[in-house]
Amino acid sequence: MPDRLSRVALGWFGLTTIVFWLPTVRGAFDGPSYQWGLIGFSGRGLGGDYWFPLLGTSIALIVLAGGWRCRPWACALVAAWSALLLLGITAVVVKSPDDFRLRGDTLGIDVSLAAVGPTVFGAAAVLSAVSAWRVHRRRQHIEVSWQRRNWRWLGALAGALPLQFALLRFGTPNSLSDQVAVVITIIQWLLVGQVFRIYTVAQVDERVRQIGATLVVPFGPSKE
Repeated sequence: MPDRLSRVALGWFGLTTIVFWLPTVRGAFDGPSYQWGLIGFSGRGLGGDYWFPLLGTSIALIVLAGGWRCRPWACALVAAWSALLLLGITAVVVKSPDDFRLRGDTLGIDVSLAAVGPTVFGAAAVLSAVSAWRVHRRRQHIEVSWQRRNWRWLGALAGALPLQFALLRFGTPNSLSDQVAVVITIIQWLLVGQVFRIYTVAQVDERVRQIGATLVVPFGPSKE
């Protein structure tokens, strides 16, 4: 199980990779009415550079799966991603601070991040680097098969896809149904780490400790 610092780093990674998940889902479900653009790549529906968000989503899922299994390579990629974001954002702020904005047409979001952006992303980069170094130093190797809770989370998140499809495909652009679908899609991605989370190790360890305590008290060495 990742420690608290690693979980924060993984949460940050999930938050910043929403930029891949949203166009992946909306491109497939919304169809040609949805147009997206990301660092020079763009597309409409499944056309254009749709492969780019699809590839980004696939890599992010692999990294999250490795991160929740405390794999050093995954934590190193999280740190590298955070550093890359910091470099890119710093370059944008220096070159054109007015262009560094958080925009979401469907939700009506348009906020300047020029002031707080580099600070937040810088702190996240440092945190991710420290987390990766700690995981590398511990060199944990956790092999745990998927349990019922993992499958339940996967089923719950995948079960929302038909609803997202209906809201996006049959709703009008920037309508309430579009907004609801976008919110669901964001929450869905933020919770995807629960699919890969290790649930049984901590529970088994705790149970073993309880059993051990029960056995030691009555059968421990007697005092003479």
